[in-house]
Amino acid sequence: MKQAAMISPRWVLLLVLALMLAGCASDGPLKRDSDRGGLAQRDRAAEVNTELAVGYMREGHLDVAVEKAERAIEINPRYSPARHVYALLLDQLGEVAKAGREFEAAIRYADKRDSDLANNYGAFLCRQGEYDKAQAMFSRALENPLYKTPEFALTNSGRCYERAGAFEQALSRYEQARQAERTHGPATLGMARVYYELGEYQKAFELMQQYSARNRHTPDSLATAIRIDRAVGNEQSLANHRLILRGRFPDSPEAEALERGDL
Repeated sequence: MKQAAMISPRWVLLLVLALMLAGCASDGPLKRDSDRGGLAQRDRAAEVNTELAVGYMREGHLDVAVEKAERAIEINPRYSPARHVYALLLDQLGEVAKAGREFEAAIRYADKRDSDLANNYGAFLCRQGEYDKAQAMFSRALENPLYKTPEFALTNSGRCYERAGAFEQALSRYEQARQAERTHGPATLGMARVYYELGEYQKAFELMQQYSARNRHTPDSLATAIRIDRAVGNEQSLANHRLILRGRFPDSPEAEALERGDL
């Protein structure tokens, strides 16, 4: 199952704000670029269309979001946030090659301090198995001392090391993420997975208990919990996690695997 990227919350813009700003945009012809007012109008129109794309993406209207992102790029091909949003949309739609090209364009035109973009591109690269390039992007994100959510890039870096089988590096990154944000659930879950893979089942079990106390379970986290419960022989916890998976997520691939006896 595709691992979701850890996307910075700053990219989840309020749709109502985007709609308020939409009045500034125009689908008609803009002033010539030789006119400074025309340049400002063009840039503002690209910005507004990008904000609208984010809003529609947030509400699940991906077709309209794609239209707005493409419009923003048509207005200003060098506007990095539009390329970034378009890449995220294409990735969600499974157009991997095209998404990669848009991420590259976004990076090319971006301010080097755009840590959200570097983090999201790193997560994308990791899912394609380009681990070294992905880690370079995570490092770029973390070089910015003003990055407000370093736990996102640290956790994605840990997940990427985990995918590559570099478990010690993964643990180090996950621990750094927990230091940056003590209650960051994905990092705790990542550490539990790694300790399970290393055969340190009691450590994995204790971390899953911490995760369960502070986070709402997903099918993926429940599958991890079930494997760990079985490894430590905790029948009560195992029964509880099986019950939650069957009750809350009966149609998930993890629940289907449980019914087949593959989990």
